[in-house]
Amino acid sequence: MTEHAPLPMGWFDIVHDLRLAIKREYPNVIVRSMSYDRGWLSVEVDDSDLDPAEQAALGRVVQGFVTQSLSTCMCCGCGHGKGRGEQRVVTCDACEKESCNAS
Repeated sequence: MTEHAPLPMGWFDIVHDLRLAIKREYPNVIVRSMSYDRGWLSVEVDDSDLDPAEQAALGRVVQGFVTQSLSTCMCCGCGHGKGRGEQRVVTCDACEKESCNAS
């Protein structure tokens, strides 16, 4: 397994909501890992008990939250984050000015 950075505090709500959605819609799915990887949320699940259509639907749910992470500030959690180039972090302008340690 690849080593990933820990989840930033600004993504607490995304992670919480994703875990609730998986538990509600796919109670037998096991979340293997959630981490910060190259500026976005990385999620690994064990969906081997699902049929192919359910796996595809779960994949779309997960991808929605991953996409949301691309614009969610890793510091404060607002939805106005931007990727900061080589830093591979997503911060809003206010947190970037404060030199927030996002990861």
